[in-house]
Amino acid sequence: MTSLVMKAEAEASERVPAQGPLAGARMLFVAPDDYPAFRVDLVELFSNHLVGRGLKIDWSLRPFQDGPARVDERGAERFHVARRQMSGKFGALRYRMAENWLRLKLAWRAARGDYDLIQIRDQPLWAITYALAGRISGTPCLFWMSYPVLEGRLRDALKNLVPMSWPSRLVRIVYATVADFLFYKVALPLSSHVIVQSKRMRERVGFRGIAMQKMTPIPMGVSTERYNIASIRAADDPRLAGKKSMAYLCANVVSILTNLTVDALAELVAEGHDAVLVLIGAVSDFERKRLDDRLEELGVSDRVIFTGRLPLAEALGWVKRADVCLSPFMMDAAQQVATPTKLVEYLAMGRPVVGTVHYDQNEVIHGSGTGFVTAFSGKAMAEGVARLFADPQKAEAMGARGPAWVKANRDYTHLADVVEQIYMDLLDRQRASMRMQQPKPGAGNAGS
Repeated sequence: MTSLVMKAEAEASERVPAQGPLAGARMLFVAPDDYPAFRVDLVELFSNHLVGRGLKIDWSLRPFQDGPARVDERGAERFHVARRQMSGKFGALRYRMAENWLRLKLAWRAARGDYDLIQIRDQPLWAITYALAGRISGTPCLFWMSYPVLEGRLRDALKNLVPMSWPSRLVRIVYATVADFLFYKVALPLSSHVIVQSKRMRERVGFRGIAMQKMTPIPMGVSTERYNIASIRAADDPRLAGKKSMAYLCANVVSILTNLTVDALAELVAEGHDAVLVLIGAVSDFERKRLDDRLEELGVSDRVIFTGRLPLAEALGWVKRADVCLSPFMMDAAQQVATPTKLVEYLAMGRPVVGTVHYDQNEVIHGSGTGFVTAFSGKAMAEGVARLFADPQKAEAMGARGPAWVKANRDYTHLADVVEQIYMDLLDRQRASMRMQQPKPGAGNAGS
């Protein structure tokens, strides 16, 4: 999806920023995401909508490819990039040291008051450093919790979901446990505001002692201008001709979830459906080997299409072409607080969906009437898909409800309004505090 991001950045750099309430404000945004960014919330919500409203952003992201240390300027956005040379000796360690040094320098600038806002995303321990820098300079510092990172790392280590040695697992378990204490007892209390991804996440964080009024849920969404079904051309691939098709869209294909979609395909084929499954997203060599073994075992190797990572318009073209779109999602402690983006993307493309039981998916699918919610199993998903395959007219009618629901509930134009108001409230409070600290005229002459 990199080409879409570069296009969006070019458009943003050519656009004259709107003179809104945030015009002239500069924010430092530190996140563990790839640069160039490809995640929808970074590209659409920030680089498109909020920059379009006048916000200037200094980004600290992680370079996707090797390159020198630099600052890339694109209009109102500056991207601070650490040197990355993974092919060299101790490349990963040298990069991590360079990144840490860069972020310490940015924290120093934040402590000097070079920014109007500081925002840290999914970096629990860096949040302490930047929150302290904000306290020194009087700059509001927000933490954006798009994912419970520490819970996720602990889960991966305990269940060995990411292959690693026992010493590595032990180190990760200790880190997640200690960092969890520091995050909830130090980082979040020091933060000016906390943005969470869902109402469920807000409740979870509130149970850990963070004031509810200090948190605002901002779910994942899409920009209906870009996710416009009329402007997306459906994929035309001979492997789909005459067959019923299912699509599963994700940034990175991971077998633990993809196995459910594969199992659903095998169930449908066993029941006599001439079906294919399209897996849209990047697949690591390790995951591809696991998936290939699973497909061979189930006898459906010739019924799965791997597209790899695609520019957004092409990925959505596959979604638009599919008869049914799938959204399996885990309900463990780390995932149950999420708001799956793929589900909203499917709805924006007018497709009927089958999703597994999950707080946000239940709310979205039942609220929009665009599909079925099933148990977390391939067999249950297959039953939901079979119901849609059996009545194509009903399936299309359900899918057709999606675009309007997305525009009313998960459009980034609306979400940007909420975020803009959070920033303005923090800036207004900061200005009011500064006025109160200034000596009143004549106060120095009192009693003379």
